[in-house]
Amino acid sequence: MIKMNMTTLTMIVLMACVKNSGPARTENPCIVNGRDTCAVSKALTATIDLAAEKQTMHSFGASDCWGIKFIGKNWPERKRNQIADLLFSKEMDEKGNPKGIGLSMWRINIGAGSAEQGEQSNISSPWRREESFQLPDGSYDWSKQAGNQWFARAAKARNVENFLLFSISAPVHMTKNGYAFAPGGVEKGKLNLQAGKMNAFAEFLADVTKHYVDAGIPVQYISPLNEPQWDWMAKENGKASQEGTPATNQEAFELIRALDAGITQRGLSTKIAMGEAGALNYVYGTVNSAPERSDVFNYLWNPSSAGYIGSFRSVAPVQSSHSYFAQPDIPTLLNHRQQLAARMAAVNPKVDYWQSEYCILGKEDGIQGGGRDLGINTALYVARLIHTDIVVGRATSWQWWLGVSPSDYKDGLVYVANVNGTMGELSATQQDGLIYASKLLWALGNFSRFVRPGMIRIDASLENNTDPKTAAANLMISAYKNPVSKEVVVVLINMTTKDEQVSLDGVKFATRQIAAYTTSDTKELQYSSQQAGAPVMIGARSVVTLVGKYR
Repeated sequence: MIKMNMTTLTMIVLMACVKNSGPARTENPCIVNGRDTCAVSKALTATIDLAAEKQTMHSFGASDCWGIKFIGKNWPERKRNQIADLLFSKEMDEKGNPKGIGLSMWRINIGAGSAEQGEQSNISSPWRREESFQLPDGSYDWSKQAGNQWFARAAKARNVENFLLFSISAPVHMTKNGYAFAPGGVEKGKLNLQAGKMNAFAEFLADVTKHYVDAGIPVQYISPLNEPQWDWMAKENGKASQEGTPATNQEAFELIRALDAGITQRGLSTKIAMGEAGALNYVYGTVNSAPERSDVFNYLWNPSSAGYIGSFRSVAPVQSSHSYFAQPDIPTLLNHRQQLAARMAAVNPKVDYWQSEYCILGKEDGIQGGGRDLGINTALYVARLIHTDIVVGRATSWQWWLGVSPSDYKDGLVYVANVNGTMGELSATQQDGLIYASKLLWALGNFSRFVRPGMIRIDASLENNTDPKTAAANLMISAYKNPVSKEVVVVLINMTTKDEQVSLDGVKFATRQIAAYTTSDTKELQYSSQQAGAPVMIGARSVVTLVGKYR
């Protein structure tokens, strides 16, 4: 035992009092005892206006190109179901975390027959070749595209609300050059379809639609052309990368007219969702290099246009386009969507806009297509694009390109590789492999899992953050409501490296707790319970969805 005299004990007590008398003083008032107490600022007020209604949301989706034909046909059923759950499931696990992202639109490719041609198709990769239901003699083999059909059934079993069939090329026995890609020369820029075959092509599309409907897949939509603004020709070596055909606006109109007749004759309720433009500027304006394939919205949807399609019974009031090449920087990202929304409102405000395909191609704003990214960087980049397409471009549907990808590229939600983990369009991966869920999958899920068909976007704003350009680099907010179930959904995207606290104003919650679902570098739609009315932490570089009931 150590003995202390009274003098020594008094000195120790005095020293302790001096040491703990207050925080250490520094030049920076935020630094207290070495800790930055300003790292999390005071709560920002987010104002939600339930009465300020914007567009009615339709869906979030992805497509079954290119690998689903192999995975859905050949892979072990357990793994097929694992992928289907990630894409389509609306169930929660025992901790309240979503098992999947609950897509509400599944895009099903109608193949053109390049797979049957094999190497003679001149499409380099077997992954990019597709079977055709129709044989050259005009008969049908409904056992084709078995993998695509399996996933369509898996989506239906998980209650996906919308199915869309899309065509990239006419069957090869109908095309001008006998291939599923386009010829050049005098035919450059024109529909790759033999003279007199327009009705036959439309009949084929209508027959495929009826097959799916008869098989129990409720095909609500069909899209007969895909990116007709591009030439889709082979390279100098005679090889093409995929199926595809261009088409002029007039050819698109003629195909829609023929397809409308085919759908009507079969008594189908399926609607034609037209567009799939290769880039936004072709929709809202004239492109000098392709005037007959641009100013698409005015040509198809202006009631005074010779190409007006709004009077056809089977045509949905929808203009779709792809978001490629439209965001080299934030000002351009915003400008394209602003021009699109303004043009559509001026020409025909009754038509909805769908962003119907996107992945990261080439070099964009601080990111490039090459190199698979399972992490948060790509997820945040795409979340910003989704937000901008919806809030600025007024999209009612937002659809990603590949539901599943084998490639070392930023084009998939779910990724696969061979059993050794090697990426690429490999023959071994056609039979089995490994499965990877990307952060992008879950960030899309921050929208798709909770913003359900029929929800209405409502006005939402952050204090001192009303400029879209500033918001796109910092903190973004959008909000949605279901007026029947009284559910409100708020999606916040924090692009910064700083945590933020946000308080919701304008919503009287019916419960004491609301749900939060966070996607970040360490979380994948992770559930947490938050006190209604209290500030909510929006972590650095994260996407957070808040869900609650309002009075």
